[in-house]
Amino acid sequence: MRYVQVTVTTTSYGSDYISYLLEEYGSQGTSITDLNDVKSVLSSKESWDYVDESILSLSDERVFVRGFFDEGVDLNGLLEKIEKIDRSLLDFGPLEVHTDIIDSLDWENEWRKYYSPIKLGGVVVVPAWQKYDGKETQVLIEPGMAFGTGNHETTSMCISLLQDFDLRGKTVADVGCGSGILGVTALKLGAKTCYFNDVDAQAIKSTDENLRLNGISEGFELVCGDLVLTDKADVVVANITADILLRLCEKLRTLLRKGGVVIISGIIHARAEEVKSEYGKYFDIIKIVKKGEWQAMSLKKRV
Repeated sequence: MRYVQVTVTTTSYGSDYISYLLEEYGSQGTSITDLNDVKSVLSSKESWDYVDESILSLSDERVFVRGFFDEGVDLNGLLEKIEKIDRSLLDFGPLEVHTDIIDSLDWENEWRKYYSPIKLGGVVVVPAWQKYDGKETQVLIEPGMAFGTGNHETTSMCISLLQDFDLRGKTVADVGCGSGILGVTALKLGAKTCYFNDVDAQAIKSTDENLRLNGISEGFELVCGDLVLTDKADVVVANITADILLRLCEKLRTLLRKGGVVIISGIIHARAEEVKSEYGKYFDIIKIVKKGEWQAMSLKKRV
């Protein structure tokens, strides 16, 4: 099998966001080549005894973010998203996009070694091909053509925030579910029911596979398209992007019962105040957490 390698030229500031977009669109992992990271390590002298000091004099500020997609995938939607990025928010650089066809031997068997169990409080996200012998609540994930493995800051913050609440017997909605990792986590933490929703059919397929992988055969509903609940949710979790979160604010409010909790993530720092202001019309902030260039929030719907 062959893959399409998509390389986006950006900056250190923009690399995390570009990586997020590639994974959100379905990249089977991403890689970032950033000379500034190398310079930081070499300058610190914390883990290198002997280095080539000439590297420190290199001035190439370009950062290359690579994603990997099945051959034949329609990338027009991804290219449109990259083209429409608001460059006033961050220095994203040229955002040049280049594609190459690579053989599966270059990627399919190599990418797995970069995944390992991720501990997030009392939850550990475990790649499906590995075994883990800890006492934490285990969530098995097969990374595939849908965003959400636990590696990305936006996902890990959501998993951490979910653990702030007693989910036993509760109804949860995972909006923009991607791989389904957040809803699966909620069910593993005791939620009675979870509605998984995404507009991407591939995400629904990946979610179904990950539910089966975790031995979950009931207590959930998969919805591709607009989400309509027969009953209000106690908790809604949405790891999307700031733009979509702003558009969905009213919708998420209607999905929640009074006093319910919404957990939102995928918010770059530059958009955080805008999101807080919009959600502040209907919700009270419980907690804000930050990782890297991202923020996540838990908020309570006003009674």
